[in-house]
Amino acid sequence: MRRVCCLCESWASGGIESFLCNVLTRLDMTALEVDIVAVQMDDSVFSEKLKARGVRFYELSGSTRKVLKNHRLFRALLRERHYDVLHLNAFQGLSLAYLRIAKEKGVPMRIAHSHNTALRRSMTRSVKLAIHSWAKEQYTRDATALWACSKDAATFLFSARELDRHGFQFIPNGIDVEHFRFDPAARETVRHELGLDGKFVIGHVGRLCYQKNQSFLLNMLAEALKRRPESMLLLTGEGEDRPMLEAKARELCIADRVLFAGVSEHIERLYWAMDVFAFPSLFEGFGSAVIEARAAGLPVVCSEHVPREARIAGCRLLPLDAGVWAEELAKTHDRSPEGADAVREAGFGIQTVAGMIEESYLDGYDS
Repeated sequence: MRRVCCLCESWASGGIESFLCNVLTRLDMTALEVDIVAVQMDDSVFSEKLKARGVRFYELSGSTRKVLKNHRLFRALLRERHYDVLHLNAFQGLSLAYLRIAKEKGVPMRIAHSHNTALRRSMTRSVKLAIHSWAKEQYTRDATALWACSKDAATFLFSARELDRHGFQFIPNGIDVEHFRFDPAARETVRHELGLDGKFVIGHVGRLCYQKNQSFLLNMLAEALKRRPESMLLLTGEGEDRPMLEAKARELCIADRVLFAGVSEHIERLYWAMDVFAFPSLFEGFGSAVIEARAAGLPVVCSEHVPREARIAGCRLLPLDAGVWAEELAKTHDRSPEGADAVREAGFGIQTVAGMIEESYLDGYDS
C-alpha cells in the first residue's frame, strides 16, 4: 500500500475539493491509502463520498492564521502516518513550506500542485504578495514534482529558477463528461422546480467571492433585461460575498430576477436548466466550471482572465464591460449537443486525468 497525503489549506465545497473528489473516487484503492489533510475543515458536499471510498480526514489547527501551530501539527501527523507521497494543493506561496517539512521528515515524493493565479483582495494584500514571492523562491526547490492546472498557475506559484530547471506537468482539471452530458427531459423538470419556465436563464457556477466577480453579473443582468425582459440570473455556489450580492440586487431593483441556488450535490441539473453560461473571473487558475458548462452543451462567455487551457470550442472571450456582455448573452443561443464529446477529445475526461495521477502516486518517485 502506498500512503498518500492530499494537503489543502482549507476543505469545503470549492474547486480544489471538487477536483480531488473527482480524482480520488476513481483511483484503485487496493493499492493506495489516501488521507485528506486540511488546515481548516468545513462542511463539504464531497466528504461523505470520499469517506465511503475509505479516505480519512485530518484537520490541523482549524485556522489558517496559526501558521506555526499548523506546522507543528503537520510534523506530528507525518510521524504518525509515515506518508510515501505528499500531494500539496496550493494557491499561495507560503503553503509551499509544507514541502520543506515533508522533506525533513523523509517523505520521498513531494508534489506541489498549483491551482491559482493571484491572491484574493484584502487590506493586507500587498504584504501577502511580498510573503508569497519570498516563499515561492524559498520552497519550490523542495518539491520533487511541479504540477499546475495552467501555465499561468505554474508561473504564479513556482520560482522561475525551478521552472527553468525542471518545467512543470500540466494536470487538466478533469470531469466526468457523461455526468454533465445534456439531458433535455431533466432540463424541463428542474426548470419547473426552480420556477424558470419561460425564462431566459443566464447561469454561473462558482464561490461567491471577489475572484469570481458575480457583482459584475448583476450589472450585466440589469443591462440584459433591457434587451430580454424574460432574463434570469442563476447563481450556484456560496461564499462571503452573498450578503453584498443580495443587497446589490435589491439596489438595482433586480432581486426578483436573481436566483441564489446555493451549493448543489447535483450541479449537472443546474447546468441543464441554463441557456447560456457566464464566467467573469478577475483571476483564475483554471476554471473547471467552464469545462463543465461546455460538457453540458452550453455556450460560454468568459473573461480574458480565464487561462487558455480552459478555452475549448464554444467559449467566447469578452472584456469586462457590462453592456458588451449583456448584448452577447441576450442573443439567442443554441445548445451544442457535441459539447461533451469536445470536452472529452480535449483531454478533460476524468478517467484520463485520474490515470495520470494514480500512475504518479504509484511509480513517480525514487525511493
